Parts: sequence; structure tokens; C-alpha cells
Amino acid sequence: MRYYVNYKLDIKVYNCFMNRKLDFPSLLLFTSLLFGTIVRFYPAIANGFPLNDGGMFYTMVQDLKSNGYALPQFTTYNHADIPFVYPPLGFYIASFLSLLPVSDLSIFLYLPALVNTISVFIFYLFAKETLNARIPASLATLIYALSPRAFLWQVMGGGITRAFGMLFLLLMLWQAMELFKNYQHKHLIFTILFGAGTVTSHPQTALHAVLGGLLIFLFYGFNKRGFISAILTGMGVAILSAPWWLTVFSRHGIEPFISAGQTSQRTLESYLSLIRFDGLGDYLILPTMLLAFIGIYLSLKRKDIFMLTWAVLALLIDPRGGEGIALLSFSMLASMGLIQLSAWINRTNNEPSESLVTSKSNLIMIFSLTIYFILGASIFDFQLVNTSLKANDLEMIEWVKSNVEDDKTFLLATGREFSMSDPMQEWFPALTNQYSATTMQGLEWTLGENFFPYYEQLQAFQKCADVNCVNEWAVTNNVDYDYLTVLIPNKNDSSELTDSLKNFGVSMRSSALHLLVYESEHALVFKLNK
Repeated sequence: MRYYVNYKLDIKVYNCFMNRKLDFPSLLLFTSLLFGTIVRFYPAIANGFPLNDGGMFYTMVQDLKSNGYALPQFTTYNHADIPFVYPPLGFYIASFLSLLPVSDLSIFLYLPALVNTISVFIFYLFAKETLNARIPASLATLIYALSPRAFLWQVMGGGITRAFGMLFLLLMLWQAMELFKNYQHKHLIFTILFGAGTVTSHPQTALHAVLGGLLIFLFYGFNKRGFISAILTGMGVAILSAPWWLTVFSRHGIEPFISAGQTSQRTLESYLSLIRFDGLGDYLILPTMLLAFIGIYLSLKRKDIFMLTWAVLALLIDPRGGEGIALLSFSMLASMGLIQLSAWINRTNNEPSESLVTSKSNLIMIFSLTIYFILGASIFDFQLVNTSLKANDLEMIEWVKSNVEDDKTFLLATGREFSMSDPMQEWFPALTNQYSATTMQGLEWTLGENFFPYYEQLQAFQKCADVNCVNEWAVTNNVDYDYLTVLIPNKNDSSELTDSLKNFGVSMRSSALHLLVYESEHALVFKLNK
């Protein structure tokens, strides 16, 4: 009898678990966080050195610590008299973490990936509040978590500021949505705190915090209480961030910010590039955009144009960085489109429900899209791994640091036209204490309208194929250099500048004016005989 009772009890327990309804939104959210974490951490783990950029920020963290955690007037990066006006919250967090038994380079390697992973969950909270349902919010999070534009620039070394900017922006938008939909004092306080965090983390996210907050107010809180809340939020953010911006403005005025603002081109060509399919990322995001178009159709039908308006304005005011912000809207619109597509597949006119989305055919579609997004994100992961300093790069840098006196002028021929995504150009000054005349990083704060003309000159230098070209370039740009470094491309490198770089190395070897002082399989360093 006892065994019979135990048997019936086991059956009841089994039926209890088997009959429980699958929490599909939680499963989607778990999938998003799991694979979102993997694609964000894999490049850092596989490479072992901060990805792509971050050299200037690395130096600024050192400057902050050596100045007793008070804001320096200038950064020592690249000996270029760059004003220390960058929003400093990420630098302070990195400098405090360096008090732990970890290296500063490890912080620049792993902290951006960690912060960007947390942003995936905060995006879910924001999406749930915006879409008022868990199913579309969890689908939007899956799309966002595995979109390369959501993590590509965030997990790099420079993500020490960008990742924090996006994290605090999402936190602020989430709380602003709650504030203007259903006022509570705590939402006002958190909106102010997170808004201040956004402003003191990154200049672009500060711009988009103003835009996003304003649109949420206009669409969801355009009333007397909402107006008062908006005023209090603006005043609170200004007061909390005042220690930074008052210090910066009193020292340098507004000129550095005007200069940096001119690095985002607002031309017809720059806007056309947003809709032109000229890169792998544009093609990989095509399914998301097709689903987003269905979502836009639904939004227009329902006369709810908040997300569409936000995406369009983000791209218009900031062609350079607006794509990452517009992705927030497009991910939510794509989730709406995916649910509507599910309804069309099942030929129903009813409002899409969880049972509809979890039908067999739609589960196959969602699973297939997930695999597609994971593969797309993995492609960019491998690109990130290859866009970083390697052991042979660090070996050459260590030689320069040990054998060349500080503050010499270098020209770096690396075979990359875009200096801002060239890890050698970025990290060489930070790790050697030398001046690189071919490094563009930081000059956005000083060159103003001359930024793009000088950028074109740096492109011309990277195309040099002989010593005469370098001499002419140096005279044209009034650069008196001491050393010239030429990176030797890999045998299987098929980039456009590979042949120029190879010919350049051969020409430099035969130059009577240049003495070869360092040679490896990867790099040549020449000293100019003056």
C-alpha cells in the first residue's frame, strides 16, 4: 500500500511539471542573454589584448590616477596637447577597478564586454515598458542582442566609455518611459541619476539622451505633470553633471565640443550611405530591416509613430553614431513585424498571442532566425579578433619603448586607410610614449574644420609606395619625423594597400637617408639620418 501511494504521488508530481505552460518569453530572454554574452566575450577571450581602439582612453586613465583623480587640463596622449574634456565616468570606474589585483589592460579587455552584456537585459526592460508585453519585448531583445551594431563598437577597448554610455542611456530611457507613463517619485530620481550617468559617460549618448527623453515626453507625458517632470529631470541632470562640465568649460570653453561635432558629416553622401548596401553588415541586417518594415506598417496603421520618429531623427542628427541608437527602435519594430508575420502564416486576423507565436511553424521560423543571427554575430566576432594588436606587434612596440628616447616623432605605415580603426595607430603612442604624426585619435577635439582634410592626408600617406612619396608628404604637411615604421603584410593579405606596403618596405631599405634599426617578420623600423 505504501508503494502504491508513493507511485500515485510521483505521477502527480510528474504531471504537475509536464503540464506546466512553457514560459516562452523567459526562454527567449535566456537565449538572448546566453548567446549575447558569448558573442561579446569571445573576441576578448580569444585575443587577450584590448580590441581595436582604446589607447587614448588608456592614457587618460593613467593621467587621472597620476593627477590624484582630479581632472587634468590636458591628456599626455601622443604629446598632442589634447584637452581633457572627454566625459570621464568610464575613466573613473576603470581607475578605481585598477586598485584591484588586475592590470589596466585587462580592465580595457573585459569590462566593456561585461557592461555591454548587462545592457542587453536593460534593453529588455525598456522594450517591455515600451511595447507593453513580454513576447514582443523578448523577441526584440533576441534581435538586439545578436545584432553586430549592438556590440561591435561597445566591446572594443574604447568601449570603456561607449559601453557605459549605452548602459546609462538605456537605463535612463527605461525610467523615463515609466516616469511619463505612470509618475512616481522614484522614477524621477532614477531618470535624473541615469541621465547624469549618460551625460558623463559619452558625448554621443548624451546627445541621444536629450533626443530620446524629449520624444518620450512628447509622446507619453505631454501634460502638466509631464512638463514639470521634464524640467526637473533636465535641471537634475545638469546639476549632477556640473562638476565635470563646469570644470571643462572654465578651462577650455565650448570650442573643443564644437570641433568634435564637426567630425559627424551631415552631407547628402553621408545620409545616402545609411541606406546603401556596401558592407557585409548591411546585408546581414536585411532580415531585421524587412521585419522592421512590417512593424512600421503596423505602427502607421495604429497611429503610433514613436519608434519610427525616434529612429529617423537619431539618424538625421547623428549620421556617424545614430545607427546604434536607431537599432533600438528597429529591434522593437522587427519584433512587432515577426509577430504579425506569424499571424499571416497562420492566416488569422486576431491579435497575435503567445499560443500563435509558439505554433510549430513559427517556432521553426524563430529558431532559424536565431541561428542566422548567431552566425552573423560570429562573423563579426572573428573580425574583431583580427582587429587588434598581436604578439609580434607588441614585440616591436616593446623594442621601441626600450631602445628609443621618449617623445620622438614616428610615421606609421600600417596599410590601413582609416586611422580611427587602426589598433597600431591608436595604441602605439599610449604604449611607447612617442609622438605618432599619423595617429588621428584625439584630434577631433582640436582640428575643427581641418579634421577631414588632415584625414585625407593620412589616407594619402598610407598609399605611399616609395620613399619619395613619404618625403613629399612630410614637406606638404610640415612633419619633421625621426623614425618610420613599416608593417609587413601577411602573405595571404589581399587588402588594397598590400602591394603599396610591400613596395614601400623595399624602397625604404634602399634609401640612403634611412637606417634600418629594427627588423622582424612583421615590421621594419627606420631611423632618419639627419
